[in-house]
Amino acid sequence: MLGRCLRRAQQTVLVSLSRQGLSRKPVSCFARVLAAGDGQYAQSWDGTPWGPGGRAWDRAQRSSFSTTASQGSMLVQFPLAQTGEGIKECELIKWFVKEGDKVDVFDPLCEVQSDKAAVEITSRYAGTIMKLHHEPADLVEVGAVLADIQVEGPAAAAPPSAAPELKPGQASSSPAAWRSPPARTVLASPAVRRLAREGGVDLACLAGSGADGRISKEDVLRHLQQQQPSLSQAHTEVPTDAQHGGLPRFEAVPQERVQPRSPLVPLQGYRRAMVKSMTAAGQVPHFHFCDEVNMGALLHVRTCLQGDLALQGAKLTFLPIMLKAMSMALQDFPGINSSLSPDQTHLLHHASHNIGVAMATPTGLVVPNVKAVEEHTIASLAVELGRLQQLAAAGQLSRHDVTGGTLTVSNIGTLGGTYAAPLVNVPEVAIVALGRVQHLPRFGASGDIQRTAIMPISWGADHRVIDGATLAQFSNAWRCLLEQPERMLLRLC
Repeated sequence: MLGRCLRRAQQTVLVSLSRQGLSRKPVSCFARVLAAGDGQYAQSWDGTPWGPGGRAWDRAQRSSFSTTASQGSMLVQFPLAQTGEGIKECELIKWFVKEGDKVDVFDPLCEVQSDKAAVEITSRYAGTIMKLHHEPADLVEVGAVLADIQVEGPAAAAPPSAAPELKPGQASSSPAAWRSPPARTVLASPAVRRLAREGGVDLACLAGSGADGRISKEDVLRHLQQQQPSLSQAHTEVPTDAQHGGLPRFEAVPQERVQPRSPLVPLQGYRRAMVKSMTAAGQVPHFHFCDEVNMGALLHVRTCLQGDLALQGAKLTFLPIMLKAMSMALQDFPGINSSLSPDQTHLLHHASHNIGVAMATPTGLVVPNVKAVEEHTIASLAVELGRLQQLAAAGQLSRHDVTGGTLTVSNIGTLGGTYAAPLVNVPEVAIVALGRVQHLPRFGASGDIQRTAIMPISWGADHRVIDGATLAQFSNAWRCLLEQPERMLLRLC
């Protein structure tokens, strides 16, 4: 009888509280109805009355309020996703937001630089930026948290889906898989990082004195002073020489010379990618072939076409004409526009002529390529090259721009020099370096000496699949089109 009364009283309290908007869970956790009488509240677990003024009542109210409020918002950790195949980390270039900013879906958050291209990271959530975990110039591992976003609305109320079971070697694409704790993050400003690089100090070995372990400039300077060797102290007592009437005798006191520190400069962005590509190229046996091209006729053609409306304001250089002539010559030599299979048993002849052009940027060498040169006109090639040069200078080339090349041109002549020994851009099998155009004396058709515009060219080829005769014949066919550009009319579609 008493048990039924107690259970009925407990149900009455729970129903009453649920009508007030309070959760049943905290009530069942904190309150056990021991006895109930007319005009009295039940007692809670701590002996205080179950009602206003009781500690358990107040705790249940606070717990229920927090649970209800949290149903409309959720803190989401936004990780750095995989930006490309084989990319393990990226350099944070800049933030487009700051803590406290409101963001919407697809709003840009930051820009990162991988080994291959610059990528703009956009938000997948709408909410408020609560914390930025990294600063510009930091190296962020794939999967590490970039920012904390307070998400509001229906997206926050949706329960997180269970992560799918992954097979061995399969990468996870769910946000939950990215939230594994990253390695220790060094908190320091770009100026402090620059000072540490110049001094050869590993910031990971320092304990920061700032908030949250942030390393300050004073921490780096203190570490450098501790590593400086102390100078030898000279004696304050001055010796005298009796042979010279007791005059003081001064002797040179040897002092230890402080050796300047050699800074360690980290390789990032395109420079780090160049280390990998040139290491691979160094494993390839090369055959080099050099020649020179008479640029007289091409100079005349460029002068006539300069300023044509078809160029759409783009500057016409020799390069668009040379790329078009190269594509025409490749139609007779498909082996030059090919790649060796990984098992080195097949040669893949590429259907499209995706010719890359090496460009020097402030962050290193990059080789974007013009897709399907065979389908371009000379005017459209000039426009496309202008676009790639602008993006390369700004560090905004996309992954599509820098992948899929089949042949490379290095226009080293714009910086100076004549001949070179270029290395192929693996898995391509050929590359050509263009030297500086010079006016040199050459014998004319009648035997007289003439002032001639000469451009040196230097070929490099993968000697495993390209023999010297094939490379020379292809170079001669290309040179013939450049020296007699009217022949290109016969190959136009």
